[in-house]
Amino acid sequence: MSLPERSPYIRVLTSANTLDIILKNTHFPDDLLSEASQVQCLVEWTDRIPVLVFQFKSTFYDFNEPLIPAELENSERGWLQQPSVTVRLLLSDNVVTDQLDERVFVLSRNESDKIKKIFIRE
Repeated sequence: MSLPERSPYIRVLTSANTLDIILKNTHFPDDLLSEASQVQCLVEWTDRIPVLVFQFKSTFYDFNEPLIPAELENSERGWLQQPSVTVRLLLSDNVVTDQLDERVFVLSRNESDKIKKIFIRE
């Protein structure tokens, strides 16, 4: 099975504590991450590569993001040092308010350990 294509509407950034998925506000509505919205983050595996699957109430905005070690190997590694992988889904509101909406997903210890094994070469 082949990896899903990357969405042109998101950007992945790693940080000292989290894996940040930034949604471009030109494609996603401002209230997509509001408390009332329904958002799920799942991990699926394709060819031994973890794929983050984000599902929204409106399936039009659903997307998959493969986490390919070679593409993230020169980025911040702190997110892999945490007990569980934490994914922050971020959406910038319009420029006038200059605010970020976020949803935080803490992956299970089991999924986190499997992801770490892929990214951390012993």
